[in-house]
Amino acid sequence: MNGWVDIGSPEELTDRKPVRVTIGEQVVFLVKGDDQVFAVGNQCSHQGARLDRGVVKIGGSVRTVTCPAHGSMFNLETGKPMRPPATKPVPVYDVKVEVGRVFVRSRET
Repeated sequence: MNGWVDIGSPEELTDRKPVRVTIGEQVVFLVKGDDQVFAVGNQCSHQGARLDRGVVKIGGSVRTVTCPAHGSMFNLETGKPMRPPATKPVPVYDVKVEVGRVFVRSRET
């Protein structure tokens, strides 16, 4: 399926409550909000804290997760840091919902 991994049903995801999933050897942060599902690397690019323990904000035009360790904020659509101390983006994953299932794959850069 061209690298797509079946994660489960979108109904299994609670709105704005992040979950951690493993795709191969990669740990991925997955969150649903406003009928969209976002997936980024679960490890903060600053010092490696788990983003699934951070604060998720989904509203308006920007969707973010804030690292619980030092407050770095990442855009859930691009992975880019929006607030320091992180200066490098986190990996972003493609997400699609088809036939009542959520699929995730590594994004081609």
